[in-house]
Amino acid sequence: MIKEWIAINRKKLILGIIFMIAVISRSALLGVYPVGLHADEAYAGYEAFSLLEYGYDSWGYKNPVYLTAWGSGMNAMESYLMIPFIAIGGLSKITIRIPQFLLGIISVVIFYLLLRRLSNENMALLGSFIMAVCPWHIMLSRWGLESNLMPAFVLLGVYFWIRGTEKEGFFVISAVFWGLSLYCYALYWIFVPFFLIFLFCYCYRYKKIRINAVTVFSVVLLGIIALPLVLFVAVNKGLCGEIVTPYFSIPKMPTFRADEFSLSSIFSNIKDVLRIYIKQYDYNLMNAIPGFGLYYLFSAPFIAIGVCGYIKRTIENIKNKKFGYEIIIVCWSVICLAVAVLRSMSIYRLNAMNLCVLIYLVEGIGIVCRKLKKKWIHKGILAAYVISFLAFEVYYFGPYQKDIIDIQLAGADNAIEYAMEQREQKDGALIRITNRLRHPQVLFYTKYPTDDFISEVKWKNYTDKCMNAESFGCFLWNIEEYTDDIYIICRDEIDTFKEKGYAIKEFEACAVAVLD
Repeated sequence: MIKEWIAINRKKLILGIIFMIAVISRSALLGVYPVGLHADEAYAGYEAFSLLEYGYDSWGYKNPVYLTAWGSGMNAMESYLMIPFIAIGGLSKITIRIPQFLLGIISVVIFYLLLRRLSNENMALLGSFIMAVCPWHIMLSRWGLESNLMPAFVLLGVYFWIRGTEKEGFFVISAVFWGLSLYCYALYWIFVPFFLIFLFCYCYRYKKIRINAVTVFSVVLLGIIALPLVLFVAVNKGLCGEIVTPYFSIPKMPTFRADEFSLSSIFSNIKDVLRIYIKQYDYNLMNAIPGFGLYYLFSAPFIAIGVCGYIKRTIENIKNKKFGYEIIIVCWSVICLAVAVLRSMSIYRLNAMNLCVLIYLVEGIGIVCRKLKKKWIHKGILAAYVISFLAFEVYYFGPYQKDIIDIQLAGADNAIEYAMEQREQKDGALIRITNRLRHPQVLFYTKYPTDDFISEVKWKNYTDKCMNAESFGCFLWNIEEYTDDIYIICRDEIDTFKEKGYAIKEFEACAVAVLD
């Protein structure tokens, strides 16, 4: 009886196991690992806290369509998604990481559903497994970098578009996700319109989409969602003044990053892209781990085979004037690469492209398995990914956390708390902070009142693309003067303060120095 039930429900059981792998690998000790708190992650969390508790962000704007944050702007979607979880559980590392975690889990499911339409059930199961154990996707699902939201929204947009070619009503849902994706990452403001124009023209050519009330409504809806960002560009290009209403704001940035796209560094950017996909690493430990890479290093041949397979079928479809989903994936890749060569690249800037690479990877494995029909080869490939995943998990929850202690300034929360306690014993003392501990991390850990921050903050480099606070309240970013104040420093600065006669209290990557 049990064997019969397992045989009947085999694929459902496999999908359930894959889903559990995805959930556990992305949720285990989410509030602890990765250790510490990245400055961008902290800023997104603090802005969410400010909007929830005070009704405006750290620059005083009511529900801004784009956060001012560092002075040159920050994508707002992550912060808005954090708000419900902060309202329930307070401002903490786990509450600000939940949106990314949930979208990571949803992505595994949507990837399965997408591949079921692109290929078949077996390939969909393989694809969901590959994404579930993929180092790139596990790592981005575990911390709150706002640009890491983009892949999930692009994936949802593509999936519901393809569903729309079967049942028109899904075009409306697709339009919503494409519109919201624009609030996830500004770099893809170029990608989205070009890709959607291609999708419309291609599907219209093969009568997969009609111009009717549904499609017109979808276009209008997408335009309404995107309009605030169009106005944002207009405001920051000086075409009109900033827009502030009781309900939302379109702020003017101290510095607008419109000059970051350029053909002048195209060859350097191409080199960056090649390095990322050959080495599967961009020298940023928060994006990938050397030795494992983005998709495990041994995946490279499968990816190459998958790319060739998709290109071959695309050419065949074009010659035969036949509609096929392959050209959609290929065009998706091409537009991503076109955007990449206009901007210096890192892994998180190529996140939407990484989804295509996973599709190619799955296709490549499928081609190899179809050509080499021996079961031991199939089992060997599966075993390679299972073993690599287990090794990755052991390394991620072990040595890797020690590797990023200094990057993430682990222990800064305890160091700040201890410094505040010491300050109570030294009435009027300042807390002087090393430049590596950024002001949003202090704002986050102290839950600093937003109205006080706005009135007190002094900037070191106002109008720079990445502005740093010089001081606010009792916090001062200057450790070059050795006074009777309290110092929060990094552990490689400890010896200097010991030589000056300061007592040191260590907290992982940070320390507090106080004169005896």
